[in-house]
Amino acid sequence: MPIPAVYPYVQLIPSIGAAGWMPMLPVTLDHNGTALAAAALVDSGASLNIIPYQLGVQLGGNWNQYPGSLPLGGVFANYPAKPLFLDVRIGTFPPVQLSFGWTQAPTARLLLGQMNFFLEFDVCFYRTRGEFHVQPRTP
Repeated sequence: MPIPAVYPYVQLIPSIGAAGWMPMLPVTLDHNGTALAAAALVDSGASLNIIPYQLGVQLGGNWNQYPGSLPLGGVFANYPAKPLFLDVRIGTFPPVQLSFGWTQAPTARLLLGQMNFFLEFDVCFYRTRGEFHVQPRTP
């Protein structure tokens, strides 16, 4: 069983005090050989992983190459989205392929949600300690 990696909560919104600290996970995203480092919000309330439009473009994604659309809910419901599959590396763990809703919503941030981040990784939140632990799922 792999040892969990420990990450601190990060203060994203100083003006709101303790509520502004979030579980931000450093990741490396790879799409067809183009890799970028990014910070993703680990969001257990998100139904699926989300990637903002500009980040998908930086990774070499071509919006018009992907037919169809992916329905999103919540604040992203009125914006188009397409599926985008990326190899994602977290720390020293082996990379995994994750599916993302690639959205043109202007306020979107990189999110890791139930489908399929939480199917590939176990996460324990220790909010009172200001940290969270991540490890790959065990077979």
